[in-house]
Amino acid sequence: MIKKLLLAAIAATATFMPVMAEVQPGTISLIETMEESGILVTINHPDCQTNGANGQYRWIGFQREMRLCPGQTIDADDHNTVRHETVHAIQHCVNVARGTHTDTPIVNDPQEFKAFVSEYLSPEYMEWIMEVYPESQWLTELEAFAGAEAFTAAELEEMFLSACMMPTDT
Repeated sequence: MIKKLLLAAIAATATFMPVMAEVQPGTISLIETMEESGILVTINHPDCQTNGANGQYRWIGFQREMRLCPGQTIDADDHNTVRHETVHAIQHCVNVARGTHTDTPIVNDPQEFKAFVSEYLSPEYMEWIMEVYPESQWLTELEAFAGAEAFTAAELEEMFLSACMMPTDT
């Protein structure tokens, strides 16, 4: 009886836990690419201690910044945060190119968007995102959380270069 209760408790807890983050070898290269593109990458900005976020992508005019808040140790969640914030950087580039509002996801089609997000995020995780973030950010946050799970750091680096960097003549 106790074993069944314990298993049930573990199962119930597992459905409310976020998707699993993982350490990826391409994360350093991804960060370097962001910096080389002109995005200021700040580690453990003083705001990290006050806003409770794991990271933040922000822009003021042409100045873009990715704030990462790993604390004293770097783990799989921090790698996941880099991928999540990279999706926001890609969203920013795509929306500037399309001339759409910055709170617009990359995936325009509502059915494709729903399928993508549902494939990578549990209903409970989606609900958590919608409880934590303002409604105006739901779509971009859902896409960023799903994108961090769907794509490797190397894949996101290629997507970032494709969406955000001007082709150079060689």
